[in-house]
This record gives sequence, C-alpha cells and structure tokens, in this order.
Amino acid sequence: MRNSIIIWVVFIGVFAGAVQGADNDVLLFGINVPLSGSYTMQGEDQLRAYKLAIDVLNQKGGILGKKIIYMVKDTHTNAEVAGKNAIELIGQGAVMVTGGSSSASAIAQSEECQKAGVVFMAGLTHSNATTGKNAHRHCFRWYNNGHQTAGAMSKTLLEKFGAEARYAYIYADYTWGRTVQGSMRNVTEKAGCKTVFSEPTKLGEKSFVSVLLRAKKAAPDVLVLVHFGDDMINCLKQAHLMKLRQNMDVVVPLMELHMAHGVGPEIMQGVITSMCWYHGLSEKFEGSKRFVNLFEAEYGKKPGNSAAMAWVNIFQYADAIRRAGTTDHIKVIKALEGHRFTLLGDEEYWREWDHQGIHPTYVAIGKTPAESENEWDLFHIIDSAAGEKIARTREENPVHLEPY
Repeated sequence: MRNSIIIWVVFIGVFAGAVQGADNDVLLFGINVPLSGSYTMQGEDQLRAYKLAIDVLNQKGGILGKKIIYMVKDTHTNAEVAGKNAIELIGQGAVMVTGGSSSASAIAQSEECQKAGVVFMAGLTHSNATTGKNAHRHCFRWYNNGHQTAGAMSKTLLEKFGAEARYAYIYADYTWGRTVQGSMRNVTEKAGCKTVFSEPTKLGEKSFVSVLLRAKKAAPDVLVLVHFGDDMINCLKQAHLMKLRQNMDVVVPLMELHMAHGVGPEIMQGVITSMCWYHGLSEKFEGSKRFVNLFEAEYGKKPGNSAAMAWVNIFQYADAIRRAGTTDHIKVIKALEGHRFTLLGDEEYWREWDHQGIHPTYVAIGKTPAESENEWDLFHIIDSAAGEKIARTREENPVHLEPY
C-alpha cells in the first residue's frame, strides 16, 4: 500500500506542475507530508484526507470556478527537506502549502512561505513555538499545542495520581518534545508534583531500553513519554516488555490513532493521553460523522487526527478564498484571522493575533481488549477542555506577527 501511494504521488506531482504552467483555470495546492521516516503513517493519513477533501471540492465546481490540482512532496520527516520542498512547491506556482507531521518541519515551511508571501496551513505540529516564538503572518495552525495539552490533562493527572506524585519524562529532542515536556512539567510541578527524571532522545531512535532503565531507577509514580509516530510505538512497546507498568503508570501527552493502532489495546489499555480530535466524536457531531463516513467509504478505515487536520485545512483555506473573492494572500489571511466556523465539532475559530486554532482538547484513556469493538476502537474520552480556557493568553504568548 505504501509503495502504491508513493508511485501515485510522483504521477500527481508531474501532472500538477504541467497543468499549472499551462492553465490559469486551476489552483495548485502544495502538499508536503512525510512519506518516509518516523512519522510516515501520519503523513499517509494526511495525504488520504487532502485528496478526499480536494475531490469533494472539485465535485462541487472547485473554488471560484477553478479546479484544484495538487503536487505532493515527501518531507522524509526532516525539517531541512521540508523547507526545500516548500520552496519548490512555491516555485511551481502553489497558492498554498500545507502538511507535515513534525513541528521542526512546520517551522521550516512557515519561514519559507512567509518569505514568499504564500499561505501555509500548518500540518500536524504540536510545539508551542509554531504559533509562538516562530509564528508568522502567513502561517495558520489548527492542531493544538503542548500548552493546551498540558492544561487539558492537568485535572485528570492530579485526580488520578495526586499532588505529590513523582514524574519521569523521556522526550524527543527537538522543538516539539522540548516544549511539550516543559509544558507538562510546568503544570505538574506547579501543583506540587516532583520531577525525578528527565532525558531527551533523538528522533528516529530504535532502542529506548537504556533510557527506560535509567527512568526506572529514579522510581517515578508516572512515566511520561513525549514521543510520536514510530518512536512512540517503539518506546511504549519496550516499556511494556520491560514490565515497567507494574511499578508506574504511563502517560503519553499526545496521541494519534495510528500510533495507538500500532501497539494495540493490549499495550494501550489504561494509558492516559490527549488528542485534538478522535473519530469517536462522529457519534456527537454531524460534521465529524460526515468526514468519518466519507473517509471510511473511500479507504476502508477510520481517520486519525492527522487526517482531520488535513480536512480542516483544505476546507478552511477554500472557504477563505470564497469569502475573500480572490487567492491574494493578504486578503485570504484577513479572511482567516478571527474567523469562526463549524466543521468537525462545535463552533471554533482562528485567533487573529497568533493564528492558533481554538477548539477543545480531549483527554482519553486506552480501552481494554475486551472493550474494543474493532481494531480502531481504542479509547474512551474521559474529559475535555474548552480551547479558550487552555490556550495561552497574549501575556503568555506575546507574539508580534509581521505586518501585512
């Protein structure tokens, strides 16, 4: 399946470039996702949702009477490659660039899009920095961030483990892992909890045994694993094989469906985590139900929140063009800033001063094998936090975006 996707991507890329150069009645979207590296599964899920959303729009006549075409690039889960890809996509005539499953990759793309005056609809990026110290006028991020995750999880963690719990952190050593680890420590330590161990690991690490042994020696009550994609799968599997959960609970601050699917309910059961969207919300929200049904009909599986991000990005950018009546980047940005919309859940919005998407963050716990009705039914949603209550304030995030 993975090889067929890559072959299809190459074909679409050639087709899109050729048509864009010859036809002014089309709009080229640049899709920049990881199809290799640690976050491949998330990149493939994004690509499926991007394609589906574009198909839906084209079936309705496109945008402003123009058909949408797209070119796809593989970031290789590498920030330098992601930045170069963004430059190439812009050079091919992309009016918008989107995608990615790494905050370092998102920041690299954001910088290039800002220089070129092209809107960047950020992909799966959870670092505080994306709409914080590295924020740009041309970048919008729907996915939640580490600060929001920590704020949403704090109540559950304190209720379950108490204010005197001992925490150990193992985290990915790049902007995402560092900021999420910092945000989690901030809320737990502020409540009185003690950090007894904290150590980074490199992206793409295969063996976590030595660092897990060091964390075990620190005798924590709670082990927090700030990893993503294949790294999280490998680390959690190794922690399970080492039977660490006999002496400590495990928290994974950020979860994506394919990560949980990769370890299965036997290992995921009881793990506390959070997510910005889950396919189970289709039972509550009509917008999520429509998305899940279309996605499942097309691909025979449930979408993860990486796919949900892609769905939102395409429809929100398309809607901004319609409301602006043009693809002019300044007018599209103004149409997005402060805009309120309802797509996958209740009403949400883009903040005008840092371009952070404001919507709930959900706290979840892994189901037992007996509770899972199918391979994708992996979580109970046990709590949620309103976006406005957990987002950084202007004082906490004093960004100054570039002028129009």
